[in-house]
Amino acid sequence: MIMPAEEYIALLGSVTRVMKAEKVLKKEGVGFTLIPSPRMIPSPCGLAIKFGDKEREELERVLEEKKLKITHLYIKKKDGYEKLY
Repeated sequence: MIMPAEEYIALLGSVTRVMKAEKVLKKEGVGFTLIPSPRMIPSPCGLAIKFGDKEREELERVLEEKKLKITHLYIKKKDGYEKLY
């Protein structure tokens, strides 16, 4: 049986930081989607970055290199989101 890919939601703490991250990730060719923060996730900013398993390692590496720290990372579960950090 094929397991569905995991879906992650990353928060960066501010709209400015999310917009910088969007620019950097596009330039580096990392797959992601910019989304409004899901209502069930408390967020100081209205935007989040959604990505999958395959992109996680590279996305975190690129953002860390550019000093754009992910403040909160969530994984999507059947009944909502689980906070990873």
